[in-house]
Amino acid sequence: MANGTKTIKDIAEIAGVSQSTVSKALNARPDVGAKTRDRILKIADEEGFTPSIFGKGLKQKLTENVGVIFIRESQPLSGNPFYSRVLEGIEAELALNNYNLVLHLLPETGIDIPPKMIRDHYVDGVILVGVIRQAYIEKLKTYGIPIILVDPKREFRDYGQILIDNEHGAYEATNHLIKNGHQRIGFISGELDRLSFKQRYDGYVKALRGAGITFNKSLIRTHGLEQGYEHVVDLMKLRNPPTAIFAANDINAINGYRAFKDLGISVPEDVSIIGFDDIDLGRIATPALSTIRVYKEEMGSMAVRLMLKQIQDEDGKPITVMIPTRMVERDSVRSLVE
Repeated sequence: MANGTKTIKDIAEIAGVSQSTVSKALNARPDVGAKTRDRILKIADEEGFTPSIFGKGLKQKLTENVGVIFIRESQPLSGNPFYSRVLEGIEAELALNNYNLVLHLLPETGIDIPPKMIRDHYVDGVILVGVIRQAYIEKLKTYGIPIILVDPKREFRDYGQILIDNEHGAYEATNHLIKNGHQRIGFISGELDRLSFKQRYDGYVKALRGAGITFNKSLIRTHGLEQGYEHVVDLMKLRNPPTAIFAANDINAINGYRAFKDLGISVPEDVSIIGFDDIDLGRIATPALSTIRVYKEEMGSMAVRLMLKQIQDEDGKPITVMIPTRMVERDSVRSLVE
């Protein structure tokens, strides 16, 4: 950011041009006319816009750094079986393109100040991973750098995004249970105001309706990211419990395993369960968890590719990429079909 109070966005508004044109002028890019460039530089000088030490470097070349911001949830990033794999994909793709990774963990609540790497123009763009507040994203946008969102809380039209084909994956998971003869199918997930969980819920409902199964609200439990234990206890204590459960993430399914054990319920003999994400814990669980595979490393890799494309083509329109899912059959689903 500028040492004064003006930003690239301010200069663009005064000059009547786009932020990318201002950025190109400040970086002496050849695809900006001489008159336009001189006018922008004059306005920047008059408004006291003087790039920081890293910003000055941008006039000659890019920093070749890309920032990655994760929100710090209930567990450390290293212990998050989903986002840690996304980060592996980001790191590998950046290394392949001779870019450096600058990581920042954002607290769940409180601090809204953009990290130093962005304030000082130490990165050429930033990848935001997971549920990050919209106000924070809009604040980062004022710095005039490319932003890519990975698995955001909701869809954004103004940014490049990497999304999961959640609805289709959830449809496949629920349909797999239906094909195995299950009619009373429970659904457990985190809060439905999170885009991924809402889409997985929609896929679950779509599969039920497609099979002519009446939707039953009493079989739905949505709260918290890791409340699978409590959700399963609630469902299995119903007068008429489900014969199968679709867990909208594997962590909830694995926590549900503990509940089954404590209740003396066997999987899949007494109840079937299927997850979503395909984290490593699901493979080594007993029985091994049937699930929907999400290509987490590919999400990270694709985010970097979109980022580099935006860095090279600042006037390009934001692109949304939908990453497909795949059904993985293991041992946690029992067929009731004779």
